[in-house]
Amino acid sequence: MNAEFVYKDLLWKDPDRVSGALCFFGTRLPVNHMYEHLEAGYTIEQFCEAFNLPIERAKQVLDLSSKGLESLLVRAA
Repeated sequence: MNAEFVYKDLLWKDPDRVSGALCFFGTRLPVNHMYEHLEAGYTIEQFCEAFNLPIERAKQVLDLSSKGLESLLVRAA
């Protein structure tokens, strides 16, 4: 893969794919789709089933999100 940015085997971003959106590694599935589905009331299980994504990968991204928000709060204090 010629991704410009890769985080472990979890996330990747390639300006030549999906308009450069942050995606689940090895897919064309943008991470923001997961958040949009959750905001619309879908469960994480429903999202993963609909997009054939292992639930553990989705949970890892959610965990990263919460840790990222926590670090922003620590820096702002």
